[in-house]
Amino acid sequence: MANVDSVGGYMKVALISHEGGGISSVSYGLGKSLARKGIDTTIFTGVDISAPRTERLNDHLEVTYLPRPDFAPRNLWFQAINIKRLLELLKDYTIVHGVSPHASFALTFFKRRLAKPFVATIHECHRTSQRAFVNQPTTSWTLRDLGFFILEFPLHDFSVRRVLDSSDQAAFCSFTLLRQVGAYIHLDRDKTSVVYNGINFDEIENAEEHQTESRDDIKIIFAGRLYWLKGVMLLLEAFNRIKNDIKNARLQIFGKGPLQQKINKFIADSDLKARVSFQGYVPHRRLLTEIKKSDIVAYPSLSEAQPMFMLEAMACKKPLLAFDVPFSREIISDMENGVLARAGDIEDLSKKIHLLVHDEKLRRAIGEAAYDHVKRNHNWEKQADNYLKLYERALSHK
Repeated sequence: MANVDSVGGYMKVALISHEGGGISSVSYGLGKSLARKGIDTTIFTGVDISAPRTERLNDHLEVTYLPRPDFAPRNLWFQAINIKRLLELLKDYTIVHGVSPHASFALTFFKRRLAKPFVATIHECHRTSQRAFVNQPTTSWTLRDLGFFILEFPLHDFSVRRVLDSSDQAAFCSFTLLRQVGAYIHLDRDKTSVVYNGINFDEIENAEEHQTESRDDIKIIFAGRLYWLKGVMLLLEAFNRIKNDIKNARLQIFGKGPLQQKINKFIADSDLKARVSFQGYVPHRRLLTEIKKSDIVAYPSLSEAQPMFMLEAMACKKPLLAFDVPFSREIISDMENGVLARAGDIEDLSKKIHLLVHDEKLRRAIGEAAYDHVKRNHNWEKQADNYLKLYERALSHK
């Protein structure tokens, strides 16, 4: 495919992101798909280095790493340090895409100097997240979460409002998120679209899946930041309730966060050391391998937009167990391509774990349907085409 848009002009795309996490995964997935379509693309991202450097990944894709300090708020420092450099580097691009609103909002103050369309992707409704945080037990609050959800809220809210006001086109990663943000911010429907997060199926297929040893147990895994809203403590309590009924089941927890100490204490106090293992943080490639080696993936989060971990589990043909909340219902049809438990209900979560552990045929059927769903709706080739339509719309408008 030629590196031109449908209105007849050359297209070169700049993706503004940050390194690590789901947004970074979106940037690299989109960048690789655009490159496969012949679109010259650069990912601009901040890392803890002293000087800029550029890495070329293929003929049409490169990554430019720009310096930023390794302390919060990282995205603000990234822009403060690099805004002049970014404005100079972006001169040769036809589209500037703020994949991370928090890493790109400063550019909106220089729209006239940029003189090119600005496209934004929205990944989170901070007001919804703040409300969920405030409604959780105060005993689970940590200083870090208090800082993020309360003290930094004005900055997060300002960033999203600013990019929405200034963008020529804005994409939301789910209809759930669009409704949440639209409930408190007026959205111009002519500039607003839903573009789902995509999955890199090549990466999924290349992940190792061989077993290092034979086993006859059922492996359940959870991965994510270890704080209350992710539901990891609810999962542990549900597992503990039925541990005697699912003696062949093992639970592995991947991630890091403020609940690490509490998780280890719960495991010890509940005599679960032989059944539950805490793995900490692992690189993404290894996490994909662990998903493929598992039998059930549990992700009982209470507040999200569209988590990549859920989509990756489904792409690995694993039965996904989640709470019945809006973001889950958007990708899961209960008992068809996943299993939903009543939100926050430990007893119902226990029952659904019990069901999946004891029904291999159901696990396989749900896993196959999950794969079909994400292959059809969340492949990056399709989402890249959707973004190209947004780019062309923005260019036509300009």
